[in-house]
Amino acid sequence: MSTQDAGLPAEQARLPEVPPELAKRRLSLGTIVKFFGPGAIIASLTVGSGETVLASRMGAVFGFAVLWVVVVGAVAKAAVIYSSNRYIVLTGEHPMRGMARVIPGPRGWFPMLIGALAVLSFPFVASALASGIGGYLNRVAGGPAIAWGLVLLVLAAAIAWFGWYALLERAQIAIVALKVSLVVVAVFAANPQWLDVLAGFVPQPFAYEPFVHVEYPDIAAESAWVEAVVFMGGLGGGMYDYIGYAGLMREKRWGALGLPGRGDDVPVVEPLALPDTDQERRRARGWARAPLGDIVLSFATMALTAVAFIITGKEILGAAHNVPSGNDVLTYQGDVLGVIHPLFRYFYIVAIIMVFLGTMYAIWEVYTRTTHESLSAVSKRVHAGGVGRTRRWVYGYVLLGGIALILTGGDLVKLISPANIVGGTVAVGAYGFGLLALEKRVLPASFRISRAGRALIWASSLVLLGSGLIALAQYVGLVQ
Repeated sequence: MSTQDAGLPAEQARLPEVPPELAKRRLSLGTIVKFFGPGAIIASLTVGSGETVLASRMGAVFGFAVLWVVVVGAVAKAAVIYSSNRYIVLTGEHPMRGMARVIPGPRGWFPMLIGALAVLSFPFVASALASGIGGYLNRVAGGPAIAWGLVLLVLAAAIAWFGWYALLERAQIAIVALKVSLVVVAVFAANPQWLDVLAGFVPQPFAYEPFVHVEYPDIAAESAWVEAVVFMGGLGGGMYDYIGYAGLMREKRWGALGLPGRGDDVPVVEPLALPDTDQERRRARGWARAPLGDIVLSFATMALTAVAFIITGKEILGAAHNVPSGNDVLTYQGDVLGVIHPLFRYFYIVAIIMVFLGTMYAIWEVYTRTTHESLSAVSKRVHAGGVGRTRRWVYGYVLLGGIALILTGGDLVKLISPANIVGGTVAVGAYGFGLLALEKRVLPASFRISRAGRALIWASSLVLLGSGLIALAQYVGLVQ
């Protein structure tokens, strides 16, 4: 039996020397910022749009009692995705390809399952974003919300395909940063009861606020658990983002990815067989700090933003009984900035359009990466064809699927719920268990994540998979 057939590393090499900043035992904030890379892309997909809707809605309908969900969701996802990104940095092999070799059963069944759950989510996320901003434009400018959504979906695809977004990128980043900063300011302007806020970080039952049952019976009719899991599934993204996220590590050339012959143009890339020496263990620890810093800054930013929107959602939107829903899924959030100064309501109009357009642009490249990495795990032909060949199929699939879903007339929350439950929790939890098996089969014991780290990944995977399956069963009506 060959080493490849046995699922063992087929190539031995030494990791590149570690940059001085990463050689230190503790990561400084300066080092984290310096090595902040692919995480910025993932953060931009959710900080500007997802938290604007789902976090503020959670605050409005549940109050502070769901703040602990932010902590659980962010920590659980960060743990799983750090394991994924750490693996590709240390071995040069994408985890999906590794799982195709080492997971027992028919070759490739596990990454094909994870990839399918991710790819099936694409049109739901794209259509949800387009429908959300379409409904908002219907409110502020008139015209059919569906027509706005269709135009914006096609426009975002064209911007991504032809690369026009470079002209807007810097402005979008600046606007997102200013918007998030203003929301944090609005938290203090709203002057919440800080003891109540702190109490919300303690795990506790939660239920819809009394006014929701009276004024929003359609929302109250839905399971509170499903509502919370939809939020947690969207927090920080899902497998539809994370598979591509790991692939984006190649752009940074960290660790084994900086060795010759580790680019996308290589048809087959086996993981390194890391020599178990003191020098190599030191290098592995150093390089592992690069994806760690990237993950920490990315998820901390998303979590803090979500907390700010939940607090303002409770204090401002909930107090006025304004719940983001239907064509008003983005309308009321302007009131959050309005507590600082009425002029900021006009800034919100520009900000939300730019933010959503930027997010809709970014998903095309990330989804292309996710699809390519998923298929490359089981197909040498797809890997050899490169990302460019995959891109045309992904664009067509997402565009046609997104148009079909927009035409159903569903709002942002209805359209994104299946993707967040399946792709944002169930698939991430299953992926985490796959990563634990992969690391055990491929990496020498001294190169694996610590015992405490593995316990955290195991618990995180269980929480995400279990909560997602319960929500899915409730969502489809199998249980009450």
